[in-house]
Amino acid sequence: MTIVPILVVVAIVILAMYFLLNKKSDEKDREGVVKDILQKDALAIDFGGGRPVVVKLFGISPATEAEMLDEKIFAFLEESLRGKRVSVKPVSVASAELMSAEVRTLGGEYVNAAMVRHGFARWQVSEASADGALGEAQQLAQAQKLGIWNPAIIQLLEDKRNAAGEMSDEDVANLEVDPEERDSKE
Repeated sequence: MTIVPILVVVAIVILAMYFLLNKKSDEKDREGVVKDILQKDALAIDFGGGRPVVVKLFGISPATEAEMLDEKIFAFLEESLRGKRVSVKPVSVASAELMSAEVRTLGGEYVNAAMVRHGFARWQVSEASADGALGEAQQLAQAQKLGIWNPAIIQLLEDKRNAAGEMSDEDVANLEVDPEERDSKE
């Protein structure tokens, strides 16, 4: 028995697994109701199947905790989406309970881009390079210095990074930011 047929079979299996794990969804847009805001970039949406599906907002990376925008992000998502019907265009479906998607309000607002436009998230070019709306939203947020692009937040993060260089690993892991310190810089 030669090794070539075995290598061919292994290569085919690896390719099949790759495509299976990274499959793009051919599903059409689905409508559902936002039941809960799970994370800064993940929603629980009920499509009428009894159990909500976890929908991750495709193509974005939300502000980090250190950027201190969590409260504003959750307030925005709660006010804009909780209990409301949305249109979901699956991009990648991991399972029946988990997908990455483009989410739009029934009024047509692209939620993923709105997060970026408000400076609550960054456009993940490596994940969504073809999504021009996200790129435009990021340019607008940068030009208007919103959210993560606010010079006060950028400076505060830089100050924390510099201070962290003089701290032990344990001190860095337990680092907390005083919101009043942020407010005094604005």
